[in-house]
Amino acid sequence: MRMRLCGDYIIRMALLLAFFVFGAGCSDGGGIGNDAETLNRQPNRWEKYEVADVDAVGTSLPYVTAVPGGGENIHIACYNAVSPPGGTAYHQLHHLIWHPRLGLRSRTVVDNSPAPSGAAGFDRCAQFSMAMGEDATPIFVYPVEEVVPEIVQIEADIMVNFGDGSLTEYVAAVGYVARNPVYFDGHATSNMSVQVGAAGDVHIAYQFFTEGMDAANYRYPDLFYVHRTREELAQVLSYPEYGAVEEAVDGNTFSTYGVHNSVGYHCTLALDAEERPVIVYAEHPESYAGSFALKAAFRGEDGTWRREVITRLNDGWKVGGIDATVADDGSLSVVYALRAPAPAPDNAHRLMYATNRETGDWRTEIVDETTWCGAYCSIAIDPEGMPAVAYYDERSHSQRPHLFLKFARRDGLRWVRETVDEYESCGRFNSLWFDASGRAAICTYSDLNHRILVFRQEETF
Repeated sequence: MRMRLCGDYIIRMALLLAFFVFGAGCSDGGGIGNDAETLNRQPNRWEKYEVADVDAVGTSLPYVTAVPGGGENIHIACYNAVSPPGGTAYHQLHHLIWHPRLGLRSRTVVDNSPAPSGAAGFDRCAQFSMAMGEDATPIFVYPVEEVVPEIVQIEADIMVNFGDGSLTEYVAAVGYVARNPVYFDGHATSNMSVQVGAAGDVHIAYQFFTEGMDAANYRYPDLFYVHRTREELAQVLSYPEYGAVEEAVDGNTFSTYGVHNSVGYHCTLALDAEERPVIVYAEHPESYAGSFALKAAFRGEDGTWRREVITRLNDGWKVGGIDATVADDGSLSVVYALRAPAPAPDNAHRLMYATNRETGDWRTEIVDETTWCGAYCSIAIDPEGMPAVAYYDERSHSQRPHLFLKFARRDGLRWVRETVDEYESCGRFNSLWFDASGRAAICTYSDLNHRILVFRQEETF
């Protein structure tokens, strides 16, 4: 009896194996080989390209960003904080052009260039943004510390740098403070985002800190916006003239002492089909008013800003990164990292998605909460109109370090997640896009080798 049972078992296993080898492989519909859910759950193959090393002498991370532009060329920018022995630390701005078949085509390095006024300036570059302008011309925005003769050295202007070979700087905004007779400009330096219109117009959203009001107000930032043509940027204006073109999007009312909100964190600017700006940003209150929230601001044709709350967060919960894109119908797709206060629960530090598509009402959903993840998120829409996101997987819920690059894509019903790389300690400073063939590509940074990497998706299997 025991021998017969064993024989039956062997026969059944042989038949089952034959089904998978021949039946599944020859399926012409409805079988395992054509099951969409099964295919979508399979990992993708990713080609890895080592683009360039970043000098590790500096004291801060390089803030890598990438934008496709001009054929298959990819424009990549980063900065480097250089600390020479016995010398004064300074920053460098690096602009690279990379091609998937031709490799690194050029690398331009710019050291601290002075402000247009001729004063000795210091381009900090610690935060910057890049967009592609006319004729595949990259445009960078970043902050500068500027010496004003009648005042002390202050953190001030947001600079625009056209990467057309000349790398000439222009002042985009100064953070004008009309109510202060001493400090005319504030800290127009943190959390900035740039987009370029079809005619080459520059749109910039930036966080603005009031300076010199009192011992408290400088801590509570506002969100500002500026729209300039290249011709307008070339004009050197007075402080009040700069103030006339700087628009307050969201911020504080200083008429009541101690009542402040705190807005503009991780601001991300996008342009709709009619080139009207939309800004997605976080509100993190530090005082008596305001709320923890993810918000969006829309600029109307009359120049006024309409603000909406995408979602309110629990007290103490904050946003740790945002990226957004606008569809042709004007709807938004937003990804953001959600951060819980300490001691954080097991499902804290997750990646979220929000959209007002179809109904016009905001709805949110979890993309990934399997680990502490979501920072450095970058969103793109695939050729089928579905959102996809590249993001950083920091660690497991048991505190085991990961440092992985991850990718998630919505298949119409659910988010399908995968790990792109788990060996290079990469996943910071991600830029995601889809190439002409519809394949996903991600530019990222490796902490292990201080190297810029590009991963390109192969065919699914």
